[in-house]
Amino acid sequence: MAFGWFRKKENQSALDYSEIDSNEKAIDLFEKEKLAKLYLMPLEFGGQDHAMNILYVPEFAVLFKARFDGMIENLLQQRKKLSYSASPEYKGKSFIPSKLNITVKGDIQFSETIEIW
Repeated sequence: MAFGWFRKKENQSALDYSEIDSNEKAIDLFEKEKLAKLYLMPLEFGGQDHAMNILYVPEFAVLFKARFDGMIENLLQQRKKLSYSASPEYKGKSFIPSKLNITVKGDIQFSETIEIW
């Protein structure tokens, strides 16, 4: 089951991060507060504050993922057995993901895609 809660609306202004073709450029935008840090595996779920677990994305994507992760946390508190994975998709050579695909399997199965650009 896919919810579709976090898909961009057709009329949203188009973002284009095709020129951000290095991690250094992504970090520079983060330091200028034009991008935010997103953890693929949330720290609350055992993820690490390490480069392999970090993406730089617009703030709205962090907020959407936090809402989704909160829903997963509620299911875990209900003692549901779940596995969680988040995998980015990229356009061209950009270091900013165009989408983030999240899959939950176990007692309940569903997926979500956060459209970034």
